[in-house]
Amino acid sequence: MDLRVSGTRPRVEPLAPRGRALLLLLLVAASALLVVEPGRVALFEPDEGRYAEIPREMIATGDWVTPRLDGFPYFEKPPLHYWLVAVSFELFGQSEATSRIPIKAASLGMVLLTLAFARRRWGERVGILAALVTASSLLVVAMARVNVIDPPLSLALTGAAFSFCAFQEAERAGNRARARLALYGLHLSCAAAVMLKGLIGLVLPGGAIVVWALATGSLRLVPRLFSPGPLALFLLLTVPWHVLVARRNPGFLDFYFVNEHFKRFLSPGHRRSGSRFYFVGVLLAGLLPWTGFLGRIGLSYPGRGRAAWRDRATEGYLWSFSVLVFLFFTVSRSKLVPYILPIWPALAVLLAVGIERARARGTAFLVDRRITAGFYGLLLAGALAAGYGGRYAERFGVEGPAALLVAALALGFLLNLPWPARGRPRPVAPSTERLAVTVAVPWLLFLGGAVWALPTVARQITPWPLVETLLAEARPGDLVFQRGAYLEVIPPYLGRLTPIVDLGWSELDFGRPEGQKKGLLPTPEEFARLWNGDGRVLAVVHFGHLGSFTNPTLPLNRPIYLGQTPNGKYLLFANRR
Repeated sequence: MDLRVSGTRPRVEPLAPRGRALLLLLLVAASALLVVEPGRVALFEPDEGRYAEIPREMIATGDWVTPRLDGFPYFEKPPLHYWLVAVSFELFGQSEATSRIPIKAASLGMVLLTLAFARRRWGERVGILAALVTASSLLVVAMARVNVIDPPLSLALTGAAFSFCAFQEAERAGNRARARLALYGLHLSCAAAVMLKGLIGLVLPGGAIVVWALATGSLRLVPRLFSPGPLALFLLLTVPWHVLVARRNPGFLDFYFVNEHFKRFLSPGHRRSGSRFYFVGVLLAGLLPWTGFLGRIGLSYPGRGRAAWRDRATEGYLWSFSVLVFLFFTVSRSKLVPYILPIWPALAVLLAVGIERARARGTAFLVDRRITAGFYGLLLAGALAAGYGGRYAERFGVEGPAALLVAALALGFLLNLPWPARGRPRPVAPSTERLAVTVAVPWLLFLGGAVWALPTVARQITPWPLVETLLAEARPGDLVFQRGAYLEVIPPYLGRLTPIVDLGWSELDFGRPEGQKKGLLPTPEEFARLWNGDGRVLAVVHFGHLGSFTNPTLPLNRPIYLGQTPNGKYLLFANRR
């Protein structure tokens, strides 16, 4: 079996029809779990509230140039993700599920892109296995269920990485037409990444290209990336919005480029710092259930020296891209779990190649399977301790899903223990299909149980109980305020802005001057006048500001308690029935 890629399609061992059907069935099941919405899942605070509210305000105001959050100009991110969610709202109506359609589409897109890319270069086994690793990895599945920018960004950066691989392969093969097509794909993907999260859409794929060019001695290829047609496409897709928004909003360029790019990377001002090993933990946990096989990725490494990197140039670039992205966010002073999601498709391809190379050598994967069984066993112990020992299954009302979770983890533990084979002097290498079944089937059952439980659990761990009460209590003409903090899921559910009293440090800081002009930041005195007035006022109050109702220097009428979030952090009051 030849699993090398050097610009031409390799000869690979064909996949039998039954094996192909089984692997595709697993892939379809894993992909379905990425997109299925088993019931109404409440918005998670704060990201889902933010990324639903900004598109809602775009539709309400008709201004698709300046993103606004609760009426404040909001420039932490470019607008492409907001546009995608807004289009989803326009086509399918505004709801929690429709706010997540672009996320699910992007997650599924990563899987399909991985399948097409790996299949063309290493054959069906590697292609389907790489796609299955992508679709079933814990981090990918978790991020596919939350409306955040990272899945679309990961799809765009994956498109950039795979397009560059196709470009350099076509250049080496002398196929100028295919090279030019790949170059358009590279510029389109980078433009999408820039319009999703700014300059990293250029820095990450571009930096990996430079590292790869140095390692392979291919610097002569770099100037060809700036072909006039593809470059014009990139500029056409990225420049107009930046010019328009800068003209309409003085101070945008300094805040957006200096604060949100360089200061975010170099300083812990966003309160998202972490250990230098932060993303090591994210990688190991996020790759489950395939973490036990991670050591096999070494077999996809091109090797030492330029000759090896030239011979396996595609694998070399995937390595350069994955390592650079990982190190970039490791060095950054701002860390969040999904930041390394963009490496997942590339990592899945390299891992699938490594597993197939090991299998071709006759490896029985005894250590890998023992590690996998160990992970299943640890998760089983945790599920039993929390679900039944801690009575969380009963507390959340998810006894059925909990039973499925426990059964799936127990099955995974048993299936992945390498049982001794009778009559065989030594273990034999399992087929790709058997390996995929033992690892993936229990995991997909586990994920199915988690997805089944999600709607019920989400209603009890998000601000939904307070939101539900607020929606029931709010009447036409009522004023709704927030005090002491900004609960971001409130405005999209209410369908209107909520002025904020006593707002401390916040991501809304850039828009404070405009917010004050619009009356979105009333003073405590202004709030007291309205609270004590004739109209009905509802207030969502941070628990740290409950004392404002008993402050003798600024007396307020006695509040009427209506509800609170499950964690008790936010409480809902009215000034009258």
